[in-house]
Amino acid sequence: MVEASGYLFRDVEVLLTEAEDTLEEFRKGTPGAYDKHKEHLTSALQELDNICSRYKDDVEASVIRTRLGEFLEAVSSEKLTPEQEIQHLDRIIERVHHLVEWRKLAMAAGYELPFSSRRKTKEDIRMR
Repeated sequence: MVEASGYLFRDVEVLLTEAEDTLEEFRKGTPGAYDKHKEHLTSALQELDNICSRYKDDVEASVIRTRLGEFLEAVSSEKLTPEQEIQHLDRIIERVHHLVEWRKLAMAAGYELPFSSRRKTKEDIRMR
């Protein structure tokens, strides 16, 4: 069973955090923030789709992708209040963050490969 590394999920985590930040801006009354919020969520879903298509055996990634898809449908249908959206989004971000932290590459000496060195992983070499 091949699972995606945590470094791939870092981009998804950043997009979801930006979506949460723009939702907070929307609550403060910033015009156009809700559209940016939806764009960030859609981009995160596309990133997860790419990860799930490359790593078909990764069950955790598929579960998060399904939950994010359901959340995006609820957001599009406007069934949730901004407070409920933040609660749901926090749970999704927490799960993605868990994958980022637990799937970091560890070296034999016990050190972790920093995010700035992720370009050296096999997945990123193939992308270039």
